Formats: sequence, structure tokens, C-alpha cells
Amino acid sequence: MRFSVNKDAFQKGVAQAERIAGKHLSLPVLHCVLILAQGKEVVLRATNLDLGLEVRIPAQVEEDGVAAVPAATLGSFLGATPNADMLTMKSEDKHIVITTPKTEIKVPVNNHEDFPLLPPAPTNELFSVKASEFAAALRSVWWAASTTSIKPELSSVYIFANGSELTCVATDSFRLAEKRFTGKASESFEGVLIPLKNVAEVIRHIENADSAIVVRGDGHQIGIEVDGSYISSRIIDGVFPDYQQIIPKEFGSQATLLKQDMLDALKQSRIFSDQFNKVSAKFDADENTITLKTINPTTGESVVTLEGDVTGESLELNFNYAYWSDPLQSIKTDRIAIEFAGAGKPARIRSVGDQSFTYIVMPMNR
Repeated sequence: MRFSVNKDAFQKGVAQAERIAGKHLSLPVLHCVLILAQGKEVVLRATNLDLGLEVRIPAQVEEDGVAAVPAATLGSFLGATPNADMLTMKSEDKHIVITTPKTEIKVPVNNHEDFPLLPPAPTNELFSVKASEFAAALRSVWWAASTTSIKPELSSVYIFANGSELTCVATDSFRLAEKRFTGKASESFEGVLIPLKNVAEVIRHIENADSAIVVRGDGHQIGIEVDGSYISSRIIDGVFPDYQQIIPKEFGSQATLLKQDMLDALKQSRIFSDQFNKVSAKFDADENTITLKTINPTTGESVVTLEGDVTGESLELNFNYAYWSDPLQSIKTDRIAIEFAGAGKPARIRSVGDQSFTYIVMPMNR
């Protein structure tokens, strides 16, 4: 194997592969990026058996070949070699030699025959969408998924078609985030569950692309191709809860206020919250105020009063401050609405002026 390639393009591809390369004790070759030189391009492959990646980079290939190179070593070298436009890589015994105008390194390689084959790319089209909008939708909800694997369907982001829209939704059973966005689903698309641990890498892979993408699937995986690279993710074989049943049909009380005011109040309340992150809130319809109170035996206590527009019945409840601050990152307008169906029932937090994002959260017991 021998080829020359643009260093920046090669480094970008290796960085993508390094994030996916697995730390697998029984299969050390998964620490590697598989480099294939063929024709007029270099192909980089990486997998952790849950995610797969293939990146194609134009190159001047003098001799076809393949090598499995430790991803961390290769990535560290490229990051420490800023002043190079091109680099040359060649095979030499059981090593690869990388040469730039000022440096040369020799790195031992693994047996490339041990590198697992990536599953064939699925051909069944599930839906098409603008890449940046899909990334934004995933980012709007993924933090609400469960971080445990006891129920895999809850440790996932569920994507399904809803009429002329697509919807991403995630829940850990205490809270739920839903984001609707524009896309075109195939008639056969019945929804997919992407594991939470794979969602972050899918977002990174597509968020900077300006083009539309087609998401394909085969019942076991989804695949996305964008800007010369391809990423695949295992999907969960399970059924997402019928969450529409837990959303109250009517809300008797509502408070509207500035999102930044609530963020600032929650930041202060966090300092004085207890081990359960409890915040006690009073929504006063007579005074049009929202009062947040926290008490911690060690750090002290805090009372913050916010101005807002409170309609319906006055209400007092307790909540986890993190469960109320998290959704605010997904709301892009200046004002928010907090709606209540009554004491002990779920509350809804949404944007004022944008109906595409909905957040449902349970109150804390007293």
C-alpha cells in the first residue's frame, strides 16, 4: 500500500473514525481504523459493533492495499502535525510509515483480516430530510432519554411519521420531550428506535451538512450518507410507549414568562437545592408571580420571585430543577409557557410562538 493524500481531509476522516473506534478488550482490532487504498481514493472504516463508519477521501494511490492502524495513535500524530498540506503513507513489513515534509513515523499495525465486515448498507428508504434539521430535532430531545439499559426502548430516541411531519421523541418515564420537524417519510416507514449511545455521533456526523439526506433502514440498522461519508447505527427491536395517553387533554392553569428569567432563577436555585434537586414553586394567579424556593441544610436557602402572566388557579408544587432547566435549551423563542392540569399531574412546558416542541414533566412528591 502506498498513497498520498491531503492531510486536512485525511485528519478530518480519522477524527470521525477515532470517535467510533471501540475499546473492545476481546477484539483489539476495533481500536483501529481500517485504511483501504484503492483506485483514486482512500477509504477509512471504523466500528464499535454498534455504530459503523465509512469515509471516502480522494487520493493519489500508487499501490492498492489495506492496513488496520490504531486510531488513537494516528489521530494524535495528525493533530500534532499542523504544518503539512500532504502526507504519504506506505506499508512496510508489519508497520505503516507516514511521511510529511518535516516528519516521518513508523507505526505497528494490527491484522486487518481480523477487522469485522461492516453490514451491507440498507437500501430501503425510510425518510428524507434536511441534515441540519434532523440533527437539530435529535438534539432537542435526546437528553430526555433514560440513561439505563433496563428498558432499551426508553434508552432510545424514537422517530416516526405523523401525517406530513416527522417526530423525534424521548422519555425516561419521568419526563418526555417531543420535537416535530419537516421531512418526507416513505409509506412503509413505521418508526425506528435509535439507541441513545449512538445518537450523539449521528448528530455530529450530519449537523454541519447543508444538503438533504436520505435515511435508509432494513429492520436491524439505519444508514445515512452525507458529504462522502456513511454512518450506520444499530436500531432497537422494541415498542415505544404510547405516550399520547399520558399527556393531559386540558390544562387549567398557565404561566407565561421570559425564558431567560426562568433560566437565571433555576441557576440560583440550584446552588441551594437539596440532594434531591428539589425546588418548591408557587404560581400565584392573583399577583401574577412565580416564586421558586430551595433549602439546603448546608448551603442555606434561596427565594426567587419572577414576574409573569399567571392564569387559572394558583398552584404550588415541587420539581427537580434539572428537569425544568433541560428543556429550555430546546426552546428558541424568548418566552415560554408552563401549563398545569392540576396538583400531582404532569405539567407541559412549551415555547410561546413555536408549537413544534413539547415537554411533559412529572412533579416531585412532597
